[in-house]
Amino acid sequence: MNFNKKFFFAASALMAASTPALAQVESASAAAAFKGVASPSLQVPTAFGASWGGVGFGVYGQTCDCNNDDADGSFGVAVGLGDADKYVGLEVAAASSSLFGDKGSGDSFGEVGAFGLKLHTNLPGDASFAVGVTGTGRWGDNNPNRSSVYAAAAKFFDLGPVASIVNIGIGDGIFNEPGDTGANLFGSVGVYFTPQIALIAEHTGRFTNAGVSFAPFKAFPLTVTVGGTNLGERYGADAEVAVAVGYGINFK
Repeated sequence: MNFNKKFFFAASALMAASTPALAQVESASAAAAFKGVASPSLQVPTAFGASWGGVGFGVYGQTCDCNNDDADGSFGVAVGLGDADKYVGLEVAAASSSLFGDKGSGDSFGEVGAFGLKLHTNLPGDASFAVGVTGTGRWGDNNPNRSSVYAAAAKFFDLGPVASIVNIGIGDGIFNEPGDTGANLFGSVGVYFTPQIALIAEHTGRFTNAGVSFAPFKAFPLTVTVGGTNLGERYGADAEVAVAVGYGINFK
């Protein structure tokens, strides 16, 4: 397919901190000449990340039986440092999980949140490797976030009529069963019919999710991802609907 693989090494990524439903969103949006590209995942962190000049913004919302509004969400910003092509890149994110303010999580708007860090490098063969931490540097008295460490590897595959991003990782905390210690596997597959449309299947270590990501404007770096979470209805909870919207800028 006519797919510019360099997007994945020039992309800026948003990682929002965990919501009370233990969801996290990473919405990738292209920058510079690589605008308008769909995201390869809904909740699972990928090994691709932002380098110097990349900035991402985004919001995440999910239905839940957790408050009077039956919904909750998060919002955040991520910036890239370093150079993942030459050496390593560092993606630094800050996000708040009190998107709905006192009508949702019980906290005022922006009162609860955490930071995320991802150290990543691009490898030969259209691949990348990363180590990171989510939910660190928390703020807020009623913060549901917990620190989780992970490692992930991702690779781009050109399959002719379609393309795919396969991402596999291992992590603790939110990637593991509730109450369990040690590490657990997670992963995601994004199948691209065009650079602007992708189908997503993933397992977070706890939940199985599926969705579709699309970039409505070819020349504008906006990405919308819609999906179903907890499709296996684990832990006695219902399947829910999640929506993520990301916007990326590259100042290089």
